[in-house]
Amino acid sequence: MSSWPSLALARIKAGERLVLCSVALAKGSTPRTAGTAMLFSQTEQWLTIGGGHLEWVAAEQARVMLGQPSGPGWSMSRLPLGPSLGQCCGGVVTLLYETLGEEDLSWLQELDSAVRAGQATSRRSQLLSDGNKQVDIQSPSIVDESRLDYDGTQGVWMEDLPPPPLTILLFGAGHVGEALVQILGTLPCRVLWIDERPELFPDQVPSNVSLEITDIPDALIEQAPTNSYFLVMTHNHGLDLALCQKILRRPDTAYVGLIGSMTKRRQFERRLQQRGMPESRIQELVCPIGVSGIKGKAPSIIAVAVAAELLAHAYEMGQLSR
Repeated sequence: MSSWPSLALARIKAGERLVLCSVALAKGSTPRTAGTAMLFSQTEQWLTIGGGHLEWVAAEQARVMLGQPSGPGWSMSRLPLGPSLGQCCGGVVTLLYETLGEEDLSWLQELDSAVRAGQATSRRSQLLSDGNKQVDIQSPSIVDESRLDYDGTQGVWMEDLPPPPLTILLFGAGHVGEALVQILGTLPCRVLWIDERPELFPDQVPSNVSLEITDIPDALIEQAPTNSYFLVMTHNHGLDLALCQKILRRPDTAYVGLIGSMTKRRQFERRLQQRGMPESRIQELVCPIGVSGIKGKAPSIIAVAVAAELLAHAYEMGQLSR
């Protein structure tokens, strides 16, 4: 999903005024679909609506609005693409511009909190004839993709923001980790693959996989988004235990999985109890991992079972839409 809510909130808290530029309507061949958005300040810009001369025109309009503090809070422009704009596309886009400032902090904070919690969210904006707008944040049951719809009879724009993609932190670059990454690379998720041994990582990984070479992963655990998925499968039982302890201290994890047998689980339960881990958190630890009924021990078979378990859990939690 677009990350504009958190970006906007941070910049406005820093004292800046912004313009949110959204593709409101897209007809024919266009570089981005309706719902794509970017942000402008007087001197900077973030994200993209397609690049090229289209963004230059958008930036010019945004900065005109920012130069008029008492001007209207929104405007629209219809732009045919093609030779006149130096774009290779031949469709038509309608851009919606909205100024954002301190007066918008309340609903921006509500929107950003919902996004960070992994919730599907809708922003209902009624554009008023005096140039102002009324914004209401709603929580629909399912949102599949970012989109922006217009109800012309009511003068209302409804922007849908899907939950962010699943974030999976995978500790361990062994054979199972490598097999699992190849499967996760085909799924709607973002993977952070972590190990201290750079020589174990393959030369190429899927585009949704990032490598982190470190022997001190504490900061990665602390900085992971709410409702992240954690998979612990390192080469060292002591490291596995330390990671599980650190991860289970977080109350907002979606899934904490540890590779190993029931014997390993019982050992870890005892050690976590000795270290003061609440029983409720210990019971959140999934070990063994993988859907039941798959008995093979080959890395590829384990990887399939684990990926299936992650998907089932994500669907059950509503983090993936059917």
